[in-house]
Amino acid sequence: MVQLPFGPWALTLDDYLVTRLLELAVHCDDLAGSIGVRTPELPPAWFDAAAGVLCHLAARRHGQPALIRALSRAERAPETITGL
Repeated sequence: MVQLPFGPWALTLDDYLVTRLLELAVHCDDLAGSIGVRTPELPPAWFDAAAGVLCHLAARRHGQPALIRALSRAERAPETITGL
């Protein structure tokens, strides 16, 4: 378990590492965009972990139907489906 510096809770090491991969993915994209270069490709396992978390967050925030539509039917997709 990894004790977080804030709050009374902890995460398993695996869950903690997934949150760090998501943070790296988002910041890599932010940094690339801010300096006008292409966002680098992540290793497949890193991408899968980050995309999984974002999909779960988006489904929790907007509902499963909205997420399915956004990923499969552009004409029926909501205007935004952000996970964060």
